[in-house]
Amino acid sequence: MEGIDVFFFLWAASLIFFMKAGFVALEIGQFSHRNVAYHCVLKLLDLAAVFIGYLVIGYGISYGFENIVPLLFGNFNVELGAWFMKMVMFAAAAVTIITGGVAERIKILPYFIGALIVGSILYPIVEHLVWGGGFNALGIAFHDYAGSGAVHLFGGLVGLMAAWVLGPRAKKYINGIPQALPGHNIPLAVLGAFMLAFGWYGFNIGSAASVGDGLELTRVAVATTVALAGGIIGGAISSKNDPLYTANGMCAGLVAVCSGVDLYTPIGALIVGLLAGLQQPFTYKFIEEKLKIDDVCAIGPVHAMSGLIGVICAGIPFLLREPTTSFIGQVFGAIIISLIAIIGGWVLYKGLDIVIGLRVPKDVEEMGLDEGVLHVSAYTIK
Repeated sequence: MEGIDVFFFLWAASLIFFMKAGFVALEIGQFSHRNVAYHCVLKLLDLAAVFIGYLVIGYGISYGFENIVPLLFGNFNVELGAWFMKMVMFAAAAVTIITGGVAERIKILPYFIGALIVGSILYPIVEHLVWGGGFNALGIAFHDYAGSGAVHLFGGLVGLMAAWVLGPRAKKYINGIPQALPGHNIPLAVLGAFMLAFGWYGFNIGSAASVGDGLELTRVAVATTVALAGGIIGGAISSKNDPLYTANGMCAGLVAVCSGVDLYTPIGALIVGLLAGLQQPFTYKFIEEKLKIDDVCAIGPVHAMSGLIGVICAGIPFLLREPTTSFIGQVFGAIIISLIAIIGGWVLYKGLDIVIGLRVPKDVEEMGLDEGVLHVSAYTIK
């Protein structure tokens, strides 16, 4: 591996790591100020859980256990070290999606254990299928360049399963009718979306195998930029300019473009981003009203559904510069990833709920988790 490629991988890893700050800001802006500090603790702990679990177990599941000893004892070569640094950040991104569904009501310990298991076992199983040769071995032609399926479809569905087992927040449903529980800081949430978009260039461009002559990187950058714009427009149109749906639309467009970002024409990327942005309010309404899942930060539309759209669109020839993918392969891949996420996520969080309990006490939830659990306040509010 050339030195420029090592730098390229580490640059990508650094940008993906910075996305964590975007996730924090985007999510905490969308719910009550009484639970902000507590949510920050969840975000810090899931990062630690993934970094440790993926190092010790997860990377071995994904790419072979012969790599674990060199990683643990520092006698790895530069290719292994650089690749690990990039892929552990992808794992962290997949797992941290879960907090958006379980915010304001989950206990710290079961959340940490869940993040550890997802990051070290469940996600690496999917990663092995997508990027470790698993689908190829099964004869499934699946293309997921930067993780619409492996990261976002998977993470979004696991988060929805966790939210389903956990149950809705207090006062979310009155006589079965969902109630709006507004966030406390829209500008912070929008700023978080911009921070995520910035890091996404590392996510997508950094998915190249090497710097090469720069053409692939440039094509990915252009497609990423155009899809981002399409997501904003789609979110604005379908929500009649709601600021959160518009900001989340930017993220939805970026989620959807990941799978085929190396293959889309700019027009194709625009269409994919637009579709992802447009579907948000309808998907959220279905999840909230029909499934009765309290999806606090809209991980269903932004990650699960946009990820699904991205996986499927990567198999549609007219959106692509070169029709080299298989539509059937994309569908089969999406189904398998979804089943692993749904079944694995439900079993994991149901088991945690039975063994140690997932949810904070009702009186603590009503007081707010910052004061009720941590005995701190994120803000000084008169």
